[in-house]
Amino acid sequence: MTTSLWIKRPRPLPDARARLFCVPHGGGGPSSFARWIPELAPDIEVCLVHLPGRESRLREQPLDDMHLIAQRVAEALGPVLDRPFAFLGHSMGAVIAYETAQLLPIAPNHLFASASSAPHHLEEEPPVSHLPDEEFLAEVRRAYDGIPEAVWQDADLMRLMLPSIRADFAAYENYRWRRPGRLACPITAMGGDADPLVPVDSLTRWAELTSGEARVQVFPGGHFYLADERAAVQRLIRESLGRVASDSAA
Repeated sequence: MTTSLWIKRPRPLPDARARLFCVPHGGGGPSSFARWIPELAPDIEVCLVHLPGRESRLREQPLDDMHLIAQRVAEALGPVLDRPFAFLGHSMGAVIAYETAQLLPIAPNHLFASASSAPHHLEEEPPVSHLPDEEFLAEVRRAYDGIPEAVWQDADLMRLMLPSIRADFAAYENYRWRRPGRLACPITAMGGDADPLVPVDSLTRWAELTSGEARVQVFPGGHFYLADERAAVQRLIRESLGRVASDSAA
């Protein structure tokens, strides 16, 4: 089921105590969170943010503006903000989640920011999104281990994915933080202890973006630690949203 092209609800749960909106990493699609859907049910309904230019929206033009992406996601979320909700964003998805939360009429109950420095302290890297295809993909492969080897070896698939990967890199390179106000919700910043892109120390800066509780959780692994530490992260999310349900009942 879809609320819109932008929000997929593969398994609606009318009795769920909360919804978790998952925002994938740059170049990623909603299927990167497919396993989470049954694993967090029945208490938490997992909803997937689906950006244009990937998976079933592959033929659509991807967006290369982080603020515009957040605006479109926020507009699509309106019909499903009728119960407690949280965001989980990974890498670039964490920044999209933060920017989206700023635009909503009500604050989320929690923001889980994974494998990303805080939006006001992102590491500036030399831009690569403008490079010719071969050079661009070489830079992506050098710095970014999120694309499986089998995909790299499939020239036709890489050609289809290239526009969305390039657009996401451009969106990240051109992004500028411009919202001095703080979110009114807890933030949990999460990362891998061996992530070469996001040093553990940089996770602490997320605390500056909320008037609520802030904490840092570090897991074994690199930038895509979620693949191996999914169960541990899910326990943390259940615990956090369990407190939300208790507060709502009170």
